Amino acid sequence: MATIAQCKKEFGQTVFSVFYDVDPSDVRKQRGVYEDAFALHTERFQQDLGKVERWKRAMTDLANSAGWDVRDKPEFTEIDKIIQKVIKKLDHRFSGSADDLVGIQPCVKELEQVLKINPKDEDVRVLGIWGMGGIGKTSLASVLYDKISYMFDAHCFIEDVHRSYRDGSAIAVQRQILRRTLDEQDLGKYSPSEIAGIIRNRLSSKEVLIVLDNVNEMEQLEQLAINPKLLGRGSRMIITTRDEHILKSYGVDAIHKVSLLNSHDASDLFLRKAFKSDRPSSSTCMELTPSILEYAQGLPLAIKVVGSFLYNRNASQWRDYFERLKKHPNKKVTDVLQISFDTLQKEDKEIFLHIACFFIGQREEYVKRILDVSGLHPHIGIQVLKERSLITIKNQEFHMHDMFQELGKKLVRERYPEEPALWSRVWLYSDFESALMSAETGTNNVKAIVLDQKKEMPESRQLRIEGLSKLRDLKLLILYQKNFLGSLDSLSPNLQYLAWHGYPFASLPSFQPYSRLVELNLPYSNVKRLWKGNRNIPHLEKMDLSYSKDLIETPNFEWNPNLKRLDFTGCTNLTHVHPSIGLLKQLGYLSLQNCSSLLNLNLGDDCNLSSLRVLRLSGCTNLGKTPDFTGLSNLEYLDFGHCTNLTTVHESIGALAMLKFLSLRSCRNIVDIPNEVNNMISLQTLDLRECKLLMSPLGQISMSSSYLGCLISLDLGSCNLIETIPDSIGDLSCLERLNLEGTVLRRLPGTIKKLSRLAYLNLACCDYLQGLHELPFDSAPSGGRYFQTVSASRNHRSGLYVVNKYNMLRMKLFDCMLAALSWFARLVEQPCHFRCGFDIIIPGNKSGGIPGWYFNHQFKAGSAVRVVDYDDPDDNWLGVSFYVTSQRVLDNCTPPGQLWRHFYLSFESEHRRIF
Repeated sequence: MATIAQCKKEFGQTVFSVFYDVDPSDVRKQRGVYEDAFALHTERFQQDLGKVERWKRAMTDLANSAGWDVRDKPEFTEIDKIIQKVIKKLDHRFSGSADDLVGIQPCVKELEQVLKINPKDEDVRVLGIWGMGGIGKTSLASVLYDKISYMFDAHCFIEDVHRSYRDGSAIAVQRQILRRTLDEQDLGKYSPSEIAGIIRNRLSSKEVLIVLDNVNEMEQLEQLAINPKLLGRGSRMIITTRDEHILKSYGVDAIHKVSLLNSHDASDLFLRKAFKSDRPSSSTCMELTPSILEYAQGLPLAIKVVGSFLYNRNASQWRDYFERLKKHPNKKVTDVLQISFDTLQKEDKEIFLHIACFFIGQREEYVKRILDVSGLHPHIGIQVLKERSLITIKNQEFHMHDMFQELGKKLVRERYPEEPALWSRVWLYSDFESALMSAETGTNNVKAIVLDQKKEMPESRQLRIEGLSKLRDLKLLILYQKNFLGSLDSLSPNLQYLAWHGYPFASLPSFQPYSRLVELNLPYSNVKRLWKGNRNIPHLEKMDLSYSKDLIETPNFEWNPNLKRLDFTGCTNLTHVHPSIGLLKQLGYLSLQNCSSLLNLNLGDDCNLSSLRVLRLSGCTNLGKTPDFTGLSNLEYLDFGHCTNLTTVHESIGALAMLKFLSLRSCRNIVDIPNEVNNMISLQTLDLRECKLLMSPLGQISMSSSYLGCLISLDLGSCNLIETIPDSIGDLSCLERLNLEGTVLRRLPGTIKKLSRLAYLNLACCDYLQGLHELPFDSAPSGGRYFQTVSASRNHRSGLYVVNKYNMLRMKLFDCMLAALSWFARLVEQPCHFRCGFDIIIPGNKSGGIPGWYFNHQFKAGSAVRVVDYDDPDDNWLGVSFYVTSQRVLDNCTPPGQLWRHFYLSFESEHRRIF
């Protein structure tokens, strides 16, 4: 009896006491025969009285627990009551076959730990089980319930709460809970408020387990009036749902997302259903199994339904059924999945259908933009779809289970399966062709056309375009086709988003109201003039005509006041931009990059581009002068790189107090920079590389913390006239990158030691440099800002480059190496510099050798080195450093980036840590 009491206390096991021909009070207080018996035990166990005391406590504890007093009662009746009570307590209500439980036991063990079942604590805990329809939430909850329910005073499993609410109300569910937990049968006499009170009061004194399966609305939980805080100590609640937001709103203690079956478990389940064995005899049918499993994609419901259907059928029937599945998904599966769709709001349904039909694998930002233009409020809608397991976003791309994708397409097609013109969406070229042909007869319902860029129609096949003019309800059009016949007279007046890669006509239809158009993307088009005359498009926000090589002029922007983004990149025949562009107060981005025929950029006398942040003019090789920058007060990025005809910069550049990036790279004819450049107090990057005619570039740049105190990167590479660096460079306290490659620099100033953030210094091809003594050793770098904002290309690596053909023998090589390695040793302690890697390329000789603090020296090509993963509980690894020497003599000054072609490093690891 003491052992029974101990199991009840330590493991939560249920114990029922039966008082047969004995008074429970005598047992509890050890009176009568019990008193006499314990007196004998006390005398017998004089040396171990603690044992006797444990027996007394156990008897008292068990007498206080729930049980039956069967004195003076019919034995048969009481025995039947006991049997029924035990049967109810052991009620294993899960009806699933053991064949369905593939891969479920590890999840059950994990959830037992989450619920803190063994050993069980006295806190009340609520677990949410979340996942898509058909993934096995109910099965998991049922197995878990079966395993742990005996530990509780009372327990109940309420199946399909959603259906119970649909068929009845909260009262029906509450009555189920009371009947199963409190054995209350006569509940009809209670009002709804009384039932709620009974639940609150009666369950507060019991240790209960309540499972609520398939909850799909927060109101269902609220109306049940079950407050976890008012349940008895040690109670547990489990809620299964397709909607993660319900669980978060209810405040569950933990959420378990049910995953799709892995390939092994999926195969195991399918074999059990399709062959009733894990060793099938039909090799022909087995050949089709991988294709069917790929179709099911780990969804247990689909595997079970398809596998059961194929049981005891031959290979030909398997093939036919699989071909049918690819066109028409199994109805039992889609009916379950459609429940998730049916509970969505109207706008969320539209978003789901758009993603299912058009945007699987597309970038999140791109899709959100299209949905936003379409007025579907994607930020909340996409979150809802994620919470309901209808979509996932991985690597910033949209993904969806293939069966949800097929469900979406089925919903679009189901009313008119053979008439694409009557669908709301078209995504295949064959259906697009059919829709165009049908549209000419006047029957159409198409609102969105997005044709897959990866599945282009053969060039030899041409479509008549006239039907497109008849699709008057069209709101979204994305095409990647050029081979059309005929002419385009008009487009839908409801069009909101138009993207036509390679648009084949010289202009858009002239007599066309575009009053609802928000975005116009016609890259690589044949457009010469976008439209004739002026077009009032009040909602237009973006215009992209990039790489439209026939474009000769831009439209008048006065009628498009809400434009925020303009892209004319690569329009090589564009000579002028309409001066009304200066009136676009909301314009934030303007690119005229590689417009090689552009002669000037006139922003007008009343320029007010106060929202403009980015202006790209690089590659405008005929641009003779920069624009007047007055009115561009918030410009942050300005690029004139490779504007080879540019000679001066307008003095108003000094008004750009917010400018962070300025590039004049390869402006080989520029001879002067106005002193006003020093007024750009926010400037972080200044690129003057290959400005070969620039007179005394450093003389015009005030290297003072009062002016360019935010400068992070300074590139003066191949500026031939630089012989010295002023001492004031040491005042640029934020400087992290300094490129002096290809200059005639003779020495570094001593003040360079003050640049404590410097992490990149390029002195390659500085043939007159006499030494490398002054490097910033003294203080540890505290920066890293630059490397957090640039790509991890080799152009942005940290490092030191000193590669000189002529002065290798003249320099003191040992001092050079010592200085470089000392700098390197300091920098490797700063993890921020390993974001993009760190390189040092310096001249040396054989006698210099490899520093002693490198282990595993090998003097051969193609060496393999084993890096020992020492047990480091604090995970203090920063990276791996390699020191490589080469005897190759450079015939000319090789840029540091090109040196990398001679060295290849590869890593293999048996561990999760990758260096």
